[in-house]
Amino acid sequence: MNDSRGRSLAWLGHPVSMAALVLLIVNDHVWKAAHPGWVTGKLSDAAGLVVAPPLLAAVTGLIAPRARFRWVTPGAILAVGVGFAMVKTMGYAAALASDAWSLVTPSLVRVDPSDLLALPFLAVAWWVARQEPRPAPQWLKALRLAVFLPLALAGVAATSAIPSPDAHTVVVDPDGALYLGADTLGDGAPWAVSRDGGLTFVSSAGPRAGRAPQCSRSEPVVCYQPVHRRIAVESRTGAGPWRLSWEISEGAVAELSDAYPHPDSHRLYSVALAVLDVPGGHVVAVANGRDGFAVRDVAGNWRRIGFPTSTHDIAPVPLDEARSAGDFVETGPFALGFALFLGGLVLTLVAVRRARSVGASARLYWLLLPLGAASCCALPINLVSTADGDSMFRGFGAVTWVPLAMAVVIGPVVALRAGRRPLSQGLGAALLIAGVFIIAELVWVALGTGNVGHLALILALSAVLVTPAAAKVV
Repeated sequence: MNDSRGRSLAWLGHPVSMAALVLLIVNDHVWKAAHPGWVTGKLSDAAGLVVAPPLLAAVTGLIAPRARFRWVTPGAILAVGVGFAMVKTMGYAAALASDAWSLVTPSLVRVDPSDLLALPFLAVAWWVARQEPRPAPQWLKALRLAVFLPLALAGVAATSAIPSPDAHTVVVDPDGALYLGADTLGDGAPWAVSRDGGLTFVSSAGPRAGRAPQCSRSEPVVCYQPVHRRIAVESRTGAGPWRLSWEISEGAVAELSDAYPHPDSHRLYSVALAVLDVPGGHVVAVANGRDGFAVRDVAGNWRRIGFPTSTHDIAPVPLDEARSAGDFVETGPFALGFALFLGGLVLTLVAVRRARSVGASARLYWLLLPLGAASCCALPINLVSTADGDSMFRGFGAVTWVPLAMAVVIGPVVALRAGRRPLSQGLGAALLIAGVFIIAELVWVALGTGNVGHLALILALSAVLVTPAAAKVV
């Protein structure tokens, strides 16, 4: 077994790494459900940052078996650290990560800068990697490859699955307070209470006792009921006929389903309501599953309030922006821009490695800096704000093409010259990479998901797989 693959699997199979994996699985599947909150959330981040680098290194060792472990180790730790920081601080990065990981299991990655407190745990991964592995018998090496690696992949994938928040209960307590009950996944208390007739809500531990009246007590008596399997409420006055009081059209609900992550895992229809008598009339609150809650004021006006004590959830998505929120990226410019960045990255790395093999300076790796800078500048220019305040990636704009294209060309050319390699070999590698990316996009089109996160993942995997072939061409 070669150095990179063997050392990476030994890193993954180290007792500390395996303990972190067990902690990650138990925390996400047992402790989070029993005790949702800040501690269990950060515990998963800490354990994940210990497990992810050796897992990435082990996969790298399988794909590029001749890579040196002393380079794979810092690369894996740096990649995990940078990626973690991006998805926890940038809305578009979190959205892409959610969509890409959903290829494995339904996932929702949230922007939460406080999770960066877990970054120092990368030092634990580094410390484990620096430990000299003990000589292992052949059966243990085979066990690491056949059992430890799939177990780690399955464990990390399973811990990413996050169910959708769900509004399910509305009750009124004997003191006249209005309580809203929801599964908010640790993002806020499971109950919200209003003591001012539904105008404002604060977190609560829940009602001591409660009921869900369907009718007002003042004359004329008005009763309400949710419409079966729709986001809608009917009302009637006295013994009169039931009439539609409020609804979201079925077409708009379909657009909302596209806007919320993982439409197959949530419900979008009214499930419960309660009527609260207040001075001047009555108010009504209705629970609408994934869309959160809606409230009718004394004047008869309805408003969607989502999950009022949740700090991060996107509900309620505005109806006029539901379609753009569900399909938030221009896939053409994104595919071309992202492929350009990945192609430049592969070409530059391959050319620098060739130059290094003939004695060129390691400073050539600084050629990656202009490429990274041009790409980082390209992304924020094309962020647009949605109504919920998050930023969504809209693709590469024309303004950013020039510096990005220059960085893609200059890096490989300089490295090829330093390594005394003909430019025609770099052109051949570029054509090879372009062909692979075109095939990758055709595969994405054939899958028919229309999901840009899936496209990003397919392009990234294609870049990894084409690197050895590009190295042979150069």
